[in-house]
Amino acid sequence: MYMSAFPQGEPLYFVEYAPGCISVMPQSVKDRRVGREMDIDPDNEEEFDAMRFIFASSVKVEVDTQGRAKIPKYFREIAGIKKEVVTVGLTDFIEIWDRDRFEEKRSQMTLREANAIYYRKRREAQAGHEQDE
Repeated sequence: MYMSAFPQGEPLYFVEYAPGCISVMPQSVKDRRVGREMDIDPDNEEEFDAMRFIFASSVKVEVDTQGRAKIPKYFREIAGIKKEVVTVGLTDFIEIWDRDRFEEKRSQMTLREANAIYYRKRREAQAGHEQDE
């Protein structure tokens, strides 16, 4: 997988972020979306378990001299990657899917349904932003 689409010099991470696929995020995106640190009560085992899971589910991407990265076995397994992959750009990160798994997921929603959900969320966000002003 080639990694030249991301900001030069910023570390990249494989992240277990959304079910069924692997996310690849620059560090700034990972920090914003997944968090850099949490204020955890040391006596709260549930919070520590959550923090442990979140931070253990990301691994720094090692890029070779030709700009390629090998996906670690753990991430290939959680994404069910067998042979062919599909990459999907999502604003500030990408997802890597097993082709068959992606096609199955994609068949569960029409483009019309996807647009309705996307634009409804967008309108809600705009309405919330206008109320803040």
